[in-house]
Amino acid sequence: MSRKRDWDASEVYRTTKCFGSWSRNKDGTHYNGAFPAGFMKWIRTMEWWGDERVYLCAGMIEDPQSIRIDIRPEVNPTHTEDARHTSLGDESADWVMLDPPYSKQLAKDMYDTEKYYSGINGFAKEAARIVKPGGLILTLTYEIPKRIPGCDFIAVCGVYTVPMTGYMRCFTVSRKTGEPIEPKRTANPQEVLSF
Repeated sequence: MSRKRDWDASEVYRTTKCFGSWSRNKDGTHYNGAFPAGFMKWIRTMEWWGDERVYLCAGMIEDPQSIRIDIRPEVNPTHTEDARHTSLGDESADWVMLDPPYSKQLAKDMYDTEKYYSGINGFAKEAARIVKPGGLILTLTYEIPKRIPGCDFIAVCGVYTVPMTGYMRCFTVSRKTGEPIEPKRTANPQEVLSF
């Protein structure tokens, strides 16, 4: 028995990408949970970017132009709250990045946040609520997320790092259905952030 899709899977960008092991803080120190080196630059190059950016489970991301949600006050988020149930308004951002701990055990061992862990799909539900029609939801995790209701996949990629090639992560980009947002371009996205 075949299932009928209500979207065209042939239009989904697919690839495998390899990056350097970890991004670093501006002071050169490493932090657990950092995006792979070059990952954010690649996202901008692929034009999977937005001006009204929200990071759920933000960790130590350095993006002063964004809203950064994290349950841990020590990482200096703009909002210290559960990323599954934020205080942000409906359809208030054009870009949402999800990079939660990849398992309940990692949430416990690395961040002591296991009571807030629910897997990628719990965070994706909140992302779908806060992203505008036409906006993007990006996920990076070991867990392959379900297709987010009201969104279409536009990219599904395997991401790994060198020298630690044994752990492949799933990176997805989904676009919320509805009228696309006219992007407000910054003068030069490279000037806004340096990863």
